[in-house]
Amino acid sequence: MSIATLLFLLATLVLSSLFLLCVVAGVWWFDRYDREPLHLVALEFLWGATVAPLISVMVFVLLESVGMDDGSQSTVSLLGVTLGPLVEEIAKGVGLALVVVFSSKFDNPTDGVVYGTAVGLGFAVTENITYGLAGGMNFDGPRGILLLVGGRTLLSAGVHALCSAALGGFLGHAVLSRRTVVRVGWTTAGLAVAVALHASWNMALRFAGIFTSDGSLRAWLVVMPLLYACYVAILAAFLRSEHGILKRQLAEEVDLAVAPPWVLDVIPYYRRRVRSDWWPSRRERTVLARLLTRVAFRKHALRHLPKDEATIASLEVVQLRKKLREILGSVGK
Repeated sequence: MSIATLLFLLATLVLSSLFLLCVVAGVWWFDRYDREPLHLVALEFLWGATVAPLISVMVFVLLESVGMDDGSQSTVSLLGVTLGPLVEEIAKGVGLALVVVFSSKFDNPTDGVVYGTAVGLGFAVTENITYGLAGGMNFDGPRGILLLVGGRTLLSAGVHALCSAALGGFLGHAVLSRRTVVRVGWTTAGLAVAVALHASWNMALRFAGIFTSDGSLRAWLVVMPLLYACYVAILAAFLRSEHGILKRQLAEEVDLAVAPPWVLDVIPYYRRRVRSDWWPSRRERTVLARLLTRVAFRKHALRHLPKDEATIASLEVVQLRKKLREILGSVGK
């Protein structure tokens, strides 16, 4: 491989990684009602890019050491189609589970989609670099490199995001469930869906491939845009649900005289909330919008928590209401 081709390969991998980072940022921004802390989203991306691949490699090495991987075609197919997706989705899922356990910010399905997308695309970045460097060295021109890196970025990376986002969405439903058995059921179902999606993709690649013998794309790849459309539709549906939560919960705050009636015409609507005419100070406007959305979502979550957890969580609502009254009263609105 020439120096120019090597530099082209490295530049392609860098651009691919930056593109996937931009996708994560876009999904985070799209969660416009109650955005997750950016540092947690970044940590999930890093988990997917570092810890999850390391766990996967360690498990595969262990399987090889105990003789499960003998190099035969049947064993390779088994590992690639079934065990591979299971190991990788569990490795990514551990990162999601850590946010559920150690952070109160993960409290609805939309949060799960955001965190799942981050961990999935983090994993895809590392996988793209690994496969890109290994496979790209065999190409002497840019066309093969673009097909390899571009194909993995648009297809395989998207599958990782879809699978982990599905698991994250199910975990979001698990968080909203009171009974332990229901939480376990949602989590198990989410893992099963993620593994099934991943395994289906691997099976299609192994037994059909991306290209036909004449170099054209196979017809079944038209399914991928449909899957991406489903991803966007599901995220939009979750956001619509959050809009309804804001309307209902803030209406109660207005009835309790915690908030004035005008908040119902502003806070549940993103375009109205980012305008400058509903509150004089930009800094206070940002804080106020976050407090109101936080109150609404925490109140909604209280309905799904066990009694002892709900008692503790209700103290947060009390503190948030206190801050709201201080800001609202300071200006006299």
